[in-house]
Amino acid sequence: MSITIPDRCRPDPQVGHSLCLRVHQGGFVLASAVFLLVIMAALAAFIVQVSVSSNVASGLDVQGARAYQAARLGVEAGLYSVQRSGACPATTNLSDVAGLNGLRVTWTCAANGFVENNVAKTIWQITATACTTSGAQCPSSIAAELQGADYVERQLTVVTER
Repeated sequence: MSITIPDRCRPDPQVGHSLCLRVHQGGFVLASAVFLLVIMAALAAFIVQVSVSSNVASGLDVQGARAYQAARLGVEAGLYSVQRSGACPATTNLSDVAGLNGLRVTWTCAANGFVENNVAKTIWQITATACTTSGAQCPSSIAAELQGADYVERQLTVVTER
């Protein structure tokens, strides 16, 4: 029985060894491709995570702006009440105003009277709080809401004299 060696596997006198070893080497490209696929998948997962975080932050920013405007509504309602009647209820809830959509506004008034140059004057402090709550008033007293990722609260205080 004779063994025939193909021409490509015969020893090469110039190199000193068989070229057959070089022909049968393989698998390096496959390992590189798998490595690159894993790196690309990790990069894609990171990009998706950053995108989701950015969208959530953008949504909270919009809710924060809405809550700020709702708190301004509460302050303006308090100022109107003070300027119109010279009186202000201790606590008032605004939840049925069109456009609040999920926001509740609570505003409070505190009056401090004094006399200046024989003229009675009153300093009014109006504090309005707007928040995303299902409770009766702001700030929320529901612990689960306060710890929620979508809870937003804004508070404004103004001082006026009448």
